[in-house]
Amino acid sequence: VVSSFPSVTFIWKYEKKDEFALGEASKIDNLVLTDWMPQNDLLTILVPIFADQPRNAAMLVHNKLGKVLSKLDIGNHEKIIALLKELMDNSEYAENSRRVARMIAKKPFSSREKLLKHVEFAADFGPSYALRPQSQDMSLIEYHNLDVLFAALIAFMAFAYCFVTATCYLLRRISVRKAKNE
Repeated sequence: VVSSFPSVTFIWKYEKKDEFALGEASKIDNLVLTDWMPQNDLLTILVPIFADQPRNAAMLVHNKLGKVLSKLDIGNHEKIIALLKELMDNSEYAENSRRVARMIAKKPFSSREKLLKHVEFAADFGPSYALRPQSQDMSLIEYHNLDVLFAALIAFMAFAYCFVTATCYLLRRISVRKAKNE
């Protein structure tokens, strides 16, 4: 697929070094192999596989920053080529990518500044009752909803008892009728 677009540079981010796969891939002229890459201004084809990846991929698709390729379609060259053409032909993806990169570069506060502001706030005002979770005042039974679970368990047991009793009653009636008929 990569060699189908010789004028495009592809970046392949990998997790584990596989000498054979990377050795074969390194022979392709327009493919850059890396284990880390800043991803703010890249057009992306996402292959979500595990944990939060499907959610993150859906977020990027929603913001028109990339397209999703199902893990089942990884071997389907036609689908990959169609996705690549769509990403390259639709300028909206590149514009959105550049816009997000600018937003990240111009964010109002750095992480360091945020940390310092929060530490200063905590030092000035101490523990805040408004920020204290109400769960700290709950008993163990309330916190874990044990009262609700106990009531549900009692209701389930009552239902099960009624069901078993009714079933036994019906089975006895059926067996008594059969005995009378014989």
